[in-house]
Amino acid sequence: MNRDRSDLTAGEPTPPPRRSFADYLPPAFAKPRFRLFAAGQALSVIGSWIQQVALAWLVYRITGSVFLLGLTGFLLQIPHLFIAPVAGILIDRLPRSTLLIVINIWLATLAAALATLALLGVERIEFYLALAVLIGIGNAWEAPTRQSLLGAIVEDRALLPSAIGFNSVLFNTGRMIGPAIAGMLLSKFSEGVCFAANAVSFIGILAALVAMRLPETQALSLKSAQGGLPFRATIARLASIPTARYLLPSASAVALCALPLNQMMPSVAVAFFGGEATLVGILLSASGAGALTAALLLSMQRSPRLQLHLVQVAPILAGLALMGFSQSRTLWLSLPLLAVVGAFVLTTSVSTNTLLQQSVEDSWRGRVIGLYMTFFLGMTPLGSLATGWLGTHLGLGTALLLNGAVMAGAGLIAQLRLSTTTGARDALRDSVRL
Repeated sequence: MNRDRSDLTAGEPTPPPRRSFADYLPPAFAKPRFRLFAAGQALSVIGSWIQQVALAWLVYRITGSVFLLGLTGFLLQIPHLFIAPVAGILIDRLPRSTLLIVINIWLATLAAALATLALLGVERIEFYLALAVLIGIGNAWEAPTRQSLLGAIVEDRALLPSAIGFNSVLFNTGRMIGPAIAGMLLSKFSEGVCFAANAVSFIGILAALVAMRLPETQALSLKSAQGGLPFRATIARLASIPTARYLLPSASAVALCALPLNQMMPSVAVAFFGGEATLVGILLSASGAGALTAALLLSMQRSPRLQLHLVQVAPILAGLALMGFSQSRTLWLSLPLLAVVGAFVLTTSVSTNTLLQQSVEDSWRGRVIGLYMTFFLGMTPLGSLATGWLGTHLGLGTALLLNGAVMAGAGLIAQLRLSTTTGARDALRDSVRL
């Protein structure tokens, strides 16, 4: 008896579909505009890290001062404290892609100015400190503008956690690669070459922003975004969000105590290990490797569930790891500890950012990001100044030990608030629309 072939195969299990290469990429990569953004931003971030390492090394080489090293970090970051909230309000009314292009041209020009001074052999520290302020102003506009533009680039709110996570992948890939390149360039050439490399790297992101061609409807919606509320009302709105109430204080403590470590790294390399410029790159790359691992994990998520769990313990673990690093003088032990610090600082930053953005509608995104930058990056300059002062008077190891203790303490206080406040955990979960 003849039997139809479909009868013969009807009882056989259906083979699983073959996975393509795209299945292993972050979900945001499904959008062509995000792929363009990622390619351009990757080059720019590497250049920015090369410049950051070179500027810190130049200041320390010229002055030999831990305090001035901390002051440089302070000047690079202090504009976030004052400019980011105002920038967030204006970003909700402007075509963000055009604004981001203008900001990147500004930063490229300042990198070229740094390169010119360094290549001419100018060693008057006040010139470099003045340029640090101007770079900080540019960065205070760039960060919230870029973050608020991610929603328009991926065109799908569900892809926002992946986009924010991969944006941090780019940052931390640059954080791992850039310092290593800077160390090699500094050992063979000079700081001026590093600054020039950063100026050239801006070509990538500028080309990507032009090529993305965001539709005119996006620009119109941004111009007509709801807003106009006074600054106090914006603060009140942020305070009403459970994500901000319960997560921002510990995130601010992490920024205050952990982020200045990058600026202190030239002094760490010399004081802890007797190293030079090449070791600075190795130490920063170790921290970057840990952060990159965490960022890759977060970028693959299709919902903020994992971030909500990790962000509650990340400040505690980052603080404990920094305390251990502060007392270690053995390189093979210090490098893994730095990687742990980098991983949990990144987890705190990205998760808090993602959960805040998931808690508000699109018309509020610029203002919320601006205030997040104020509470997170705005704390970094104060931390750099305090760490530099403590390092000068108590020793760098003691300063970093205290920083780690403050971070761990802030994380424990946040856990206590969530545990003792009725309905706090449910409100936090509901606010991010899980």
